[in-house]
Amino acid sequence: MPAKQAVARGILLGMALIAACPVSSRAQLAKTSNPHGGLKTGMDCSACHTPEAWKPARRAPDFDHRKSSRFALVGKHEEANCRSCHLDLRFDQPSIAASDCASCHVDVHLGQLSNECSSCHTTLGFADVPGLALHSRTSFPLSGSHLQISCESCHRDDRGGAYTTLLADCVTCHEADYANAESVDHVSLNFPTDCERCHTTLGWGGGGTFDHITASNGFALTGAHATLECNACHDPNSTALRFPAPANQNDCAACHLEDYARQHGGSGLPTSCRDCHGNVTWGDASFDHTAVSNGFQLLGTHATLECDICHEPTTNNLRFPPPASQNDCIACHQDEYDRQHSGRGFQVNCLDCHSQTTWSGASFDHIAASNGFDLLGAHANFSCTACHDPATNSLLFPPPAGQNDCIACHQDDYNRQHNSSGFPTACLDCHNQRTWLGATFQHDQLFPVNSGKHSGKWSGCDTCHNVPGDYRIFTCFDCHQHSQTRMDQKHGGVSSYSYDSNACYSCHPNGRV
Repeated sequence: MPAKQAVARGILLGMALIAACPVSSRAQLAKTSNPHGGLKTGMDCSACHTPEAWKPARRAPDFDHRKSSRFALVGKHEEANCRSCHLDLRFDQPSIAASDCASCHVDVHLGQLSNECSSCHTTLGFADVPGLALHSRTSFPLSGSHLQISCESCHRDDRGGAYTTLLADCVTCHEADYANAESVDHVSLNFPTDCERCHTTLGWGGGGTFDHITASNGFALTGAHATLECNACHDPNSTALRFPAPANQNDCAACHLEDYARQHGGSGLPTSCRDCHGNVTWGDASFDHTAVSNGFQLLGTHATLECDICHEPTTNNLRFPPPASQNDCIACHQDEYDRQHSGRGFQVNCLDCHSQTTWSGASFDHIAASNGFDLLGAHANFSCTACHDPATNSLLFPPPAGQNDCIACHQDDYNRQHNSSGFPTACLDCHNQRTWLGATFQHDQLFPVNSGKHSGKWSGCDTCHNVPGDYRIFTCFDCHQHSQTRMDQKHGGVSSYSYDSNACYSCHPNGRV
């Protein structure tokens, strides 16, 4: 018979013998044989032991500790050895509830905190504690810089977790900071020790909540004032003001009189700084020039000029006669006018040609000034001195009778090209206003050579005009070889007849017989 079967048979036999014994004997036998005390009825020995022997017990007992003892093994308890809690083989002891932690664990908090360990701890470990959330239940919730420090920074003497209750006022921990403050001597000035009146938990510097308005009889720290150190305006030892106390929020000159004297001394400008400046910076002043100058607005280039371009820096007096109106440019710009236009007959209403942004790019209305002569074509690109005397602005040529009276100015050009040619002086009949080149002479208006019988019968002007440069002279007989005797006979009785090319033209202006 195999050994295991033999052991099992022996156990069954033993159990049968026990059952056969009297009740008193069975109780004595159970008391003697079971060292684990009164276990829950129905527990099977094989849940922990094996058929081979009582020892060693099974590595992984097969029973539910929670059902057997009402104490569930979770978290760190699941890893603990049986002997960690059961000091002997009496497994019915200790008889404790799962919430009765103090039965096994020493209270390192010395009774300063809750008796219910589970209100802070879990079975995962004593160090696994939601400290910030727990601290928020106290009279001192952690915020600001307090969130970044260790527990021992405040609980210096509470070793091993003995967190005794501390006073919640700041000076309890920060008495040295109060005594050694450098920017303002808190001790000599008898500053209160309720630090939160001025400071926050974010840090000693910045973000303070000091009520400067109340302490200064109404002066709020706004704009650039909000970023200044206290000792910029106050003596660090006495907190006394370095300047006369301002009468109100906008009494800037009380503190900034030196700034005013440096920038505006003797200028006559008022000391109501806020009329021009903001309280963030001295730059970007918004001075209302229109109001103080009886209507002269700073437009165009005027808006970018320094004040001392037009005003004496020490007295603020104008360097020029005051303009009568916004458009009275000549009051200030007489020198520019004299330099550019003196004696030339130009009017002094500068804005008729110039803008307030620049002198360059003037838009002079030549049509209005010249009684109708528009600057077209090549005329639009000429400088004024091409037609006008630079000193007097008078025309260098006789004034044209109209827009198309080219010969008035271009007589020299006509003489150079067409002198004695007999060409008419209506230049635009052939030329345009852009260039002399590319003339389009319409010969057929005088005599058809590009149409009719003469079309294609000539090779150049000299075919008919046999005297170079004089287009008034022409001949018909180089092409038309008429016998004078025959022509005399043919034209007999014609009173105006003569054997002459001009006479031919007078009777045959279209080239037809």
